[in-house]
Amino acid sequence: MRTFDRYLLREILLPLFVGLGLFFVVVAFGQVLKISDSLTGLGVSGGRILEALLYSFPPLMGLLLPVSILFATLLGVGRFAADREVIGFASLGVSPYRLFKVPCLLGIIISMISCWAMVKGEPWGIRGLRNLMAFSAQEALAGGVRPGEFHEWVYGFTFRAEEKDGDDLKAILLADRRDADKPIVISSARGRILGGKNAQDLIFDLEDGTMLLTDAKKKASRKISFKEGQYRLNVGSLVGNKARTMRKIQEKTLGELWELSRHAPKEKHKRQAIILLHRKFALPLAAFIFTLLSVPLACTARGGSRARGFLFSTAIVGGYYYLGRAVELSARAGNFDPILAAWLPDIIGLVMAVILIVRFRRTWI
Repeated sequence: MRTFDRYLLREILLPLFVGLGLFFVVVAFGQVLKISDSLTGLGVSGGRILEALLYSFPPLMGLLLPVSILFATLLGVGRFAADREVIGFASLGVSPYRLFKVPCLLGIIISMISCWAMVKGEPWGIRGLRNLMAFSAQEALAGGVRPGEFHEWVYGFTFRAEEKDGDDLKAILLADRRDADKPIVISSARGRILGGKNAQDLIFDLEDGTMLLTDAKKKASRKISFKEGQYRLNVGSLVGNKARTMRKIQEKTLGELWELSRHAPKEKHKRQAIILLHRKFALPLAAFIFTLLSVPLACTARGGSRARGFLFSTAIVGGYYYLGRAVELSARAGNFDPILAAWLPDIIGLVMAVILIVRFRRTWI
């Protein structure tokens, strides 16, 4: 690597790491706050927030790395152009096309890291975040019972305890009406609420109680007395409904997505799997495309390179994201080809890059 390349590399790496750190802090904390807000009343401790940040790192890297390399390249090359250093190197016989060498190499490396983050890191991170939220829900529900009040954590499920002494509850009433045709009512003298081994489970450990089973269709009921018993409540629906920033399909591996894209029982699930499968490769490729776009754009910034770099970054990322989101929603509804929806932003980005590179050649060569 020659002096020119090392010089340009230093100009790009510093804003790359600074931008990556800044973007991660802003986006990651924003996501954690969304999770915390969605679990209002379920409690997310300070330690759990740090754990959530750890799980957020791989999924966010797949998104933030392309944005960071775009910002860094526009800033680094833009400073070159603003200070007329490109003209100086050209006068020494250095082709302006050498400006593409370092950014493109970085773009390829960033694309590979981003691809790994999307393929391997995203399923691991999303799974960890959902389990973390479920365990937090377990702890909060188990410890947040207020004596004398009715609690409805899941629609159709009501719980009440008359007294509370530490973790011990007395005079318990539990009504499960989620199946309207077969409601269950349980009263118990004593009991505790425990978290199950499964992150989705909440266990009611009951003593000296009575269970009333009703079958509305048969117009029959049955009363059962018990000395000890356990009743399991799956809080997965509670976490799943509130975790709107994450989709369960994001937990799936490439193999699982491939199978779902071929054998999903519903067409909408098949389309969704196809889009996500292809986006795991299309989104990382954006890092390389962004470097192709950023070099000729940066060379147009004769003055105010930082401001222009930020504006160009915002416009490119915003256009890429909103175009991708629009065609993805259209593809999910069956109005657009799902494979094309995943790759369309990249295709348009490549076409724009070719146009800008041709104009760059006419300007500098």
